[in-house]
Amino acid sequence: MPNPFNTQNTSSTMQMQNIYKMLTQSKNPVQLFQQLASNNPNMRPVLDMLKTKSPEEVFNYMCRQRGVDPQQFLKSITG
Repeated sequence: MPNPFNTQNTSSTMQMQNIYKMLTQSKNPVQLFQQLASNNPNMRPVLDMLKTKSPEEVFNYMCRQRGVDPQQFLKSITG
């Protein structure tokens, strides 16, 4: 399953699983995401969208934009 947030086209399921765990266990997942993305300028559009949309809306939009089923992707990283 392709990673809808991967702009470099290199798949790393384990890395996505770790990020998913951190986001779901965080008290403020948007802030955590901002910290993770601050080191990657390719994530700027995602951060901009998070200013006006919920994380779920951004995730679903990014998946649709890349032809990825959001539920299938979540299943692939959550087991």
